[in-house]
Amino acid sequence: MKPEKIRVLATFYSLPKKQQKAVMLLFTGVYKQSEIAEQLQVAESTFYGWKTHEQFRVAQDEYNKFMLSDLTSEAIVTMRKLLRARSEMVRFSAAKDILDRSMNDAQIRKAEAEADIAEAKAKQISNTDETVRIVFNDNLTPDREDIQGNENQS
Repeated sequence: MKPEKIRVLATFYSLPKKQQKAVMLLFTGVYKQSEIAEQLQVAESTFYGWKTHEQFRVAQDEYNKFMLSDLTSEAIVTMRKLLRARSEMVRFSAAKDILDRSMNDAQIRKAEAEADIAEAKAKQISNTDETVRIVFNDNLTPDREDIQGNENQS
């Protein structure tokens, strides 16, 4: 076993073998808790008891992070592809997920506030009933291009 893996999963490896297997089975997300207890040949109450211990929870977190660390780069590539998807909703969801994960709470609040301000300004511009006045001035002389354009149309 690699020393790095042992170091990263120190709490996980300190658990008894059945509890290690319980952590691994929980990670898969395939089995119900009663099924895990059955596979480990322990009472459900014993299994639930393990889950309440701090050492078990820490080991579970270690194991989950370790298993997911290999998938991080692949997930990033997938998110980049989703940012170029045809569906606007898919692009929005991917962008929001990336921003949610990469920004702290203060940065998220600031970005949301800036977006709200920009949206309010856009609404204000679109809701104004300003009329555009076109003023005709009879004193203007036509440009050379205008004269040539009229000659070509005749």
